[in-house]
Amino acid sequence: MVSDLLQFEINKNLKDKKQTILFLNRRGYSTFVMCRGCGYTAKCKNCNISLTYHKYENKLKCHYCGFEMNFMKECPECKSDKVKYFGTGTQKLEDEVKKIFPEVTTIRMDIDTVTKKNSHEEILDRFKNENIDILVGTQMIVKGHHFPNVTLVGVIAADSSLSLDDYRAVERTFQTIVQVAGRAGREEDKGRVIIQTYNPDSYAISLAKNQDYDTFYRTEIGLRKVLKYPPFCDIILIRFLGTDLVEIDNSSKIFYQNLKKYINGKNGIVYEPVPSPIDKIKNKYRWRIIIKGKVNNSMINAINLAFNGTEIFKKTSITVDINPNNMN
Repeated sequence: MVSDLLQFEINKNLKDKKQTILFLNRRGYSTFVMCRGCGYTAKCKNCNISLTYHKYENKLKCHYCGFEMNFMKECPECKSDKVKYFGTGTQKLEDEVKKIFPEVTTIRMDIDTVTKKNSHEEILDRFKNENIDILVGTQMIVKGHHFPNVTLVGVIAADSSLSLDDYRAVERTFQTIVQVAGRAGREEDKGRVIIQTYNPDSYAISLAKNQDYDTFYRTEIGLRKVLKYPPFCDIILIRFLGTDLVEIDNSSKIFYQNLKKYINGKNGIVYEPVPSPIDKIKNKYRWRIIIKGKVNNSMINAINLAFNGTEIFKKTSITVDINPNNMN
């Protein structure tokens, strides 16, 4: 979790009385729990998502709906004790740092530590004014903060966001690394940034390392042009949400057939309805249709005609989002 090089640099900072920021964009202690006997994975009862283990509360939690269950020692399926906690979150990273450097002072900033009013400002003020050695945090620590004594930033699992089902995943990875790197060396002392990754050849990571904005832009815009992603077209996401899976399946297929009548290869591409990457949240199933094309009067009319020709389903809601911030 903390490489030899990063340990060496943290040690150097401690000797020089300088501060360090460790960035990991996953909260909790372990990201999923699995039985090595039968393969059972602990999932939320309301969402189709693995539960995250939070050590300090000793709970398994869903980060989408808030569902909680108690710490699991025995597999509920096969009754085996071969339950293993996998993955890494900010809680586990903080514990690991304390094991490696038992003399350090640490503070953590993520959604779990900023639940109270003004706790966000209190954590940042404590880190700055009490000269705490290491700040461990998620996206919250990335931008807008000035810490004069921070000369080292460690980025843990820098490639974790590259696999997201979103055409902006590469851009956001580059952006996040550059922003968090900017927390180091903001005064007279030179800053150092250690990026830990399993994909060092990814252009998002290699160019972020060199802070080469121009090459990144040219590479990314070229790929988007070839693949017909924004800004060379618009992406229209039509979401189907409901409690009845059969009804969602039927409504999305009818809507798709209606769209195909009015949208062809000339004015857009319509992709068949499929389950969303996270296909159930808060007991509602989630399907989607994606359209690639230009949003103009013709496209809007085609979508409206598809709506008019689709049977009204009582348990299914249909929403249209143009160039959504979240493709899930």
